[in-house]
Amino acid sequence: MLGYRRFSDSQLVDEIKAGNEDALMSMYKMFYSMVKSFILKNNGTEDEVEDVFQDSLIAVWRNVNKPGFTLTVKMSTYLMAIVKNLWFKQLKKKTRFTVVDESYQEKIMADDISTDHLDHSLIHEMVANLDDTCKRLLGYFYFDGLENKIIAEKMGFANTDTVKSKKYQCFKKLEAIVKENYKQEDFFR
Repeated sequence: MLGYRRFSDSQLVDEIKAGNEDALMSMYKMFYSMVKSFILKNNGTEDEVEDVFQDSLIAVWRNVNKPGFTLTVKMSTYLMAIVKNLWFKQLKKKTRFTVVDESYQEKIMADDISTDHLDHSLIHEMVANLDDTCKRLLGYFYFDGLENKIIAEKMGFANTDTVKSKKYQCFKKLEAIVKENYKQEDFFR
């Protein structure tokens, strides 16, 4: 494990499709601390970090090997979307459920759709149809887990209220795209 090859996102996809397990080792080294930080911040334990991370890597491996798979976001963003989905499903089963991650709380308030079998490739496809400002803002918030204050700084907004307002507008645009192009069945495997 000491010396591992660091792959770019496109190389990771190619190596996974080729069955090269070194790609998983590389992903483990590149993304473990990010996953660990997120899960520990959201009531997780070290053991749970291991379990969720391994399950997420398996999901990435399977998804990349599906016909027609195209990575439309950074691999770290894609992996974290899977990690968050798996972790929040696991948290729902626990009795001590206190979420620190605001993005999950706002997502729950925004829609009541269960994400148990959600097809994330459709979400990425829809987000790709938004303007650059909305793509960046929603990506920073929902996929990268950044706080509104940091998003305001990164995007040059006046304050966090502007971020909240713009996020709401972007979410409404996304909702319109969904309603125009998809039925609920399209999102579930």
